[in-house]
Amino acid sequence: MHTSPATAATVYPQAELPALLTDDPTVIVSDITPQTSRALDELLPAVEATLRDEPPRFVHFPWRKTVVKIPGPLAFRRLRLDRNRHKITCTQLEAAGNLRIGVVGLSVGHAISLTLALEGLAGELRLADFDDLELTNMNRIPATLMDIDSNKAVVASRRIAEIDPYLTTAVFPDGITTENIDQFLTGLDLVVEECDSFDVKVMVREKCRSLGIPVLMETSDGGTLDVERFDLEPQRPLFHGLAGDLSVEDLVGLSRAQLTPLAVKVLEPAKVTAAMAASAIELDHTVTAWPQLAGDVLLGGATVAAAVRRLVQGRPLPSGRVRFDRDRWLDGLEDPFVAASTSGTTGTSADDAATGTVVVPTPENAIAEMTDRELIVHAATRAPSAGNQQPWRITADDDAVTITLDPARTSTLDVGHRASAVAVGAALFNARVAAASRGVLDDVEISGDETSLAGKVLLKGIGTGTRSPEAEAELGALLARSTRRGNGDASQPSAVELASLQDVAGTDTTRLLALTDRDEIARYASIISRSDRARFLTPELHREMFQELTTDPAAPEGIAVASLDLPPAMAGMLDVLRRADVMALLDEWGGGEALGADAAKRVSSSSAILLLAQRGTAPADYLRAGLVAEQLWVTAERLGYAVHPMTPTFLYALDDETARTLSSNRGDELAGLRRETGELWPLGDDEAPTIVLRLSRTSVPVDVSRRITF
Repeated sequence: MHTSPATAATVYPQAELPALLTDDPTVIVSDITPQTSRALDELLPAVEATLRDEPPRFVHFPWRKTVVKIPGPLAFRRLRLDRNRHKITCTQLEAAGNLRIGVVGLSVGHAISLTLALEGLAGELRLADFDDLELTNMNRIPATLMDIDSNKAVVASRRIAEIDPYLTTAVFPDGITTENIDQFLTGLDLVVEECDSFDVKVMVREKCRSLGIPVLMETSDGGTLDVERFDLEPQRPLFHGLAGDLSVEDLVGLSRAQLTPLAVKVLEPAKVTAAMAASAIELDHTVTAWPQLAGDVLLGGATVAAAVRRLVQGRPLPSGRVRFDRDRWLDGLEDPFVAASTSGTTGTSADDAATGTVVVPTPENAIAEMTDRELIVHAATRAPSAGNQQPWRITADDDAVTITLDPARTSTLDVGHRASAVAVGAALFNARVAAASRGVLDDVEISGDETSLAGKVLLKGIGTGTRSPEAEAELGALLARSTRRGNGDASQPSAVELASLQDVAGTDTTRLLALTDRDEIARYASIISRSDRARFLTPELHREMFQELTTDPAAPEGIAVASLDLPPAMAGMLDVLRRADVMALLDEWGGGEALGADAAKRVSSSSAILLLAQRGTAPADYLRAGLVAEQLWVTAERLGYAVHPMTPTFLYALDDETARTLSSNRGDELAGLRRETGELWPLGDDEAPTIVLRLSRTSVPVDVSRRITF
């Protein structure tokens, strides 16, 4: 008697049939042997006598209350797999019939197991899944409504038994655990891993590597097939080293948020399909689980079967990854008639080589070794600017250091070059303090309009001035100034601290509005979250945002990714977040709520949110306010606060119509957010916002941005 464990399908010799019928007279009995006998006679080449004379069997399928009379195992396999011949030789099929394959995870794994069984590519299948079938699984698992609430591994094993009851199946309905993994793996030739749990993925690979068992994985996204030949490379890093040197011990106690970046690295976020990448952002927001399509899952069954065929055929199957992206294939559809009529013609194409100038920053020489002019220029370059664009040109001689607005170094959000003018003002403040520290400050002049705006520090007695200890201390604070983006502890600022900040900002042309009430801070967190989401989802703003970022620590421009202090889940998703096709899908879906969540969390952790407001909207008004903004920043740092500019997308739009022009697809939303901000921070008719600074207490270390040297 042959039994397929846990499937409850039993193969009986013919002599035992009467007893079975006696036990359960309601069982339906069918007989396929007349048809199979005729088919056996028609096979080419003619089958040997042993197959013709092999006694038939009865198979009992209790879940169907059915018994089927079938040919014996040799005749059954010969008939069932006859159409494989020449695609797979008889010798190769015989080798495949001895393979013992384990499949972990029976969603995608169902299609894979089914395909392996259909092609006769295994003699034993071990199926592991702890989950029961639900209706939401039935967009991709070829089961029936009668299978709902049955264990997925059991459902798969029953279907396989109904195709080939001679194929041995073993079901592990608890899934893979530390207690049963050795039993599951012992004696296996190959493992196909398709589970959702990242720690189980790691545990299976660790064990397989120690036992020399190769692992295949099909992600069902873009037709990705992954091969790890631990049988040939016993020291190979798990997942090809994409997530570092992993071990299951490292994952103990990690939350889903902590595991997500590792899982994303394994998927190679820059290469997954846009729909999958966008869905990763939408998890727990608009979708509850990873999306999967039946076509992709069934393709996964086909690709894994193709890989197993290569093994039994003795063909190369190295470790690595390949993608069978059907959409890309379909993008390449060709008309064979047109192709034939134009054959023999050739075309040429050329790529324009990208050119650029590499700017090497000046080494951080000791302040004392710099000449007066060098120090003043150096101090000016250390001023903050939106996206670290440094929108200025600096010229110097013994009479003056001039900081001129560079209109070419701008962005969409720099409406009317207002953000640039604020940055020039901050640079002018630094230069003025540096000149005062060396005793060579004469005066400061501001001139020009939007495109020729300039601030000039007039000098006297260059090289012979008397140093000012007070100005030198202020200069030291300016040169140490940095953007610190870490989450704070939400501690309340004191009245004395707020008064110090008000003293700096309360000038004839500027004033300070401070949010310290937790409800008001929460409201601004909501505004900045929606503003950031709109920025991600607006194609031109998204492109500019990521152009600002750099992973090169020596880059003299842009914002270093390392300085963003991103949470692990977001850092792991950075390659997904930079993809325009992913953002387009999120916009189409009305999704992307998670895109602003990090900004909202940072605002919510703040001690205070400061808005510096100015009188007047001329370019020179923004420059003058920039001087105050820089002094305000340094004062906050001297009070022990980390400072982080968190200006919303629409800050420099002075009316709703201008706000709408900032986004091709989110203009009305930005206009609405602008009005909502005006309710939170009411300004006079003659006032405009200069900058928004977030103050927090944080222990996150400083990462000072590099600068271009002049």
